[in-house]
Amino acid sequence: MKKDLLRESVLKKRKTLASDEVKRASENIVTILKKLPLIKESNVIMSYMPYGNEVDIKPFNQWILESGKYLLLPRVLDNSTMDAVKVNDIISGLVKSSFGILEPASDKESFDINLIDVVLVPGVAFDKQGNRMGHGRGYYDRFLSHCKSSTVFLGIAYSFQVLDSIPSDEYDIRVHKVITE
Repeated sequence: MKKDLLRESVLKKRKTLASDEVKRASENIVTILKKLPLIKESNVIMSYMPYGNEVDIKPFNQWILESGKYLLLPRVLDNSTMDAVKVNDIISGLVKSSFGILEPASDKESFDINLIDVVLVPGVAFDKQGNRMGHGRGYYDRFLSHCKSSTVFLGIAYSFQVLDSIPSDEYDIRVHKVITE
């Protein structure tokens, strides 16, 4: 199946999830993340703020802050670039981007990408080889390609978003593991 049709199909299914399904699956994913030795050992974790019916990772973001770890969130800088910004609060200090996603305000300083231990990567679909399909703009692929080789990329998705195989190309950056409910 072509990327555009596959993206449309998975997004349509995700959009139809009932709020209780999102809540239950998201809670399970957050529980799994908190128990991962990798997460426990990491000090600098880049997460994201959920958009639409993406896995609701906000409770995990709050947990990162309460654990004394550094929480980084992505911020879109222009048509092709995003950076990572350290945040101390997921309630205030965030603004809606042009895509409608909460992100750090433009006056916040970028964080050194070389200090990131783990990046939680949202996506439309993943496959069992770690290939990821996003929304098609390439922000994450470009960002992840600049991370140090020891940074671990964890895809965050509902189980129906993990397929046997998805189309990929040379610019697509694989995740090391996909966490589902």
